[in-house]
Amino acid sequence: MIYLNDKPVPAREGLTLGGLLEGAGLDPALVVVTVDGKFVPRPEYRSLVLADGARVRAWNLLSGG
Repeated sequence: MIYLNDKPVPAREGLTLGGLLEGAGLDPALVVVTVDGKFVPRPEYRSLVLADGARVRAWNLLSGG
């Protein structure tokens, strides 16, 4: 099980951060993410394989001014 914004998400082996975000309907280009409290740079979203029990937090980027 992986937790995305405190909600449990079934984890399949080899699930990447990018796959998790896309599966949740989030555009990886428009979110900032931490995994287990550590910031993850956007270029690593596709390669970072999530471990069982990972806690992922995703925030949408806001624009305006």
